[in-house]
Amino acid sequence: MYSKQKIVFIVNPFSGAKSKNALPTLIDQYLDKSKFDYELQFTESAGHASVLAQQAVESHTDIVVACGGDGTVNEVAKSIVNQKTALGIIPYGSGNGFAMHIGLGRNIKKAIKILNTAESKCIDSCTVNDRFFLNLAGVGFDALIAFKAHEGEKRGFKMYFNLVRKEIFNFKAPEFTVKLNNKSIEGPFTTIAVANAAMYGYNFTVAPLAEMTDGLLDVVFIKKASIFRILLSTWRMLNNSLHKSRLVSIEKCKTVTIESKYPYYFHIDGESFEFSKPLNFELLPKSINVLFPASKLSRF
Repeated sequence: MYSKQKIVFIVNPFSGAKSKNALPTLIDQYLDKSKFDYELQFTESAGHASVLAQQAVESHTDIVVACGGDGTVNEVAKSIVNQKTALGIIPYGSGNGFAMHIGLGRNIKKAIKILNTAESKCIDSCTVNDRFFLNLAGVGFDALIAFKAHEGEKRGFKMYFNLVRKEIFNFKAPEFTVKLNNKSIEGPFTTIAVANAAMYGYNFTVAPLAEMTDGLLDVVFIKKASIFRILLSTWRMLNNSLHKSRLVSIEKCKTVTIESKYPYYFHIDGESFEFSKPLNFELLPKSINVLFPASKLSRF
């Protein structure tokens, strides 16, 4: 006899700009209930999604769906690493970088329908100083913007655009020391991205060569340059060609350490923190099961 799979939807009501009020109705309408039994749970505070996901794993839930942005995906994912439970995503955040990268788009109805035929694939995940990340981490201008974004009351493309416009004219590329592949790279960099997947939010691709199953991190160095040259290069993020820029170099490795002489910011999956001690990044090969749109799976 066919056994239904159990899904737990973990909803962050605070993520992004979209209201979550319609989500229960949309799930009930578009999820194939002949295949799934489901439950909705709502987070109440930062970190709560991880607790709910851990409880779902302990209850032998087949699929845990993160309903939120990259931060919510991060919280849910870190509780199901090295488990049979698979990660699903409903992109309800502002940028939705990881969801966009794996082909889910931004349409909530379509994302729910995709769950009905989605296929699971085991991909890599990562840590930095024992903090988990699934998509992207890094230091430099992007980390500064992520840190400043926490001070804003409402996220969205307009907020990020205004932050970039405000901060870029006063930005001075920090000095970093990067140790990887038995060598050391030193200098001022606009950004150093450490990537498992390729994309920031809003379709901005910073690591176009990144593969989520190759057992390697992509470390993307964006050199110090004039504001004019940096702005001219941003269009490359929208057509997957940033690696062709003269300002960019990429190293692939399993581990990498980044040091700064002075306290600075780093980000993981869109959330930013301050650091003063070395950042030690490590890849965890094929460590988490993720649901992909069946039509997109061959790309990965």
